[in-house]
Amino acid sequence: MKGDTEVVLMIAFFFVGFAVASFLAGSHMPTTVGDIVNPLATLVAAFMGAWAAFRLQTIQKRDEEKRTHIAAGNRALSTLMQQANTLKLFQNDFITPFRNDPGRQFAIQPTLPYQEDALPFDFRSLDFLSHPEQQQTLFELSIEENRFREALKAINTRSRHHFEIVQPMLMAAGIQEGREYTVDQFRAAIGDLHYIHLKRLTEAVIIHVDRTVESLCAMKDRLRKALREECPEGRFLNFELLNEPPPSIFSSQRGGPAPN
Repeated sequence: MKGDTEVVLMIAFFFVGFAVASFLAGSHMPTTVGDIVNPLATLVAAFMGAWAAFRLQTIQKRDEEKRTHIAAGNRALSTLMQQANTLKLFQNDFITPFRNDPGRQFAIQPTLPYQEDALPFDFRSLDFLSHPEQQQTLFELSIEENRFREALKAINTRSRHHFEIVQPMLMAAGIQEGREYTVDQFRAAIGDLHYIHLKRLTEAVIIHVDRTVESLCAMKDRLRKALREECPEGRFLNFELLNEPPPSIFSSQRGGPAPN
């Protein structure tokens, strides 16, 4: 379509120029080869100059669009990387050390609240991904954004319950930080209702975080594929999460239940 437009403009320029040259020539008819060639050469030179300027402007515009698209794609990948790292760090520090602990609902410590609306994607800047397969990728990206927010909400809900309900009840029951207690002792201190609720909240956090860390990394590969299809010459960010992260500082601060 762009190539057809250029051809139409070239032809229009030629005929308009020829008509103007004929008008300026006046009423006398060309009698020599020079009378024909000289105006025609001037017209061709003017045409070629205008065409070259038009082509240069078109190329510059396309290059600028490509740079804009590549930058937008890398911003999306950077956001994706930050989301994955946020949850991966929580997973490494709070979940992994106590994953097989029978009292992990108490051993996993609460955290300060995460900002749940942080790290959004700018979908408007990605509207150049317009093919059906690419639109499907953007739809999946929006799902990942919601998963990330739901994971943060689950963490915040559990931490708030832990801070506001569980810890005051543990203190009132004489449970001291740094000492080991059985799960039954913790359960007796807060009662069955709060024990069951805390356990459910803890399981929800683990499921949300584990699932979303995995899906965010898979989303990275699909998004990079779509971006490279649209901008083959672009250099796009890539990231890999650590398979064997360093030991968490929280793994040595149990203060939780001892095995029954």
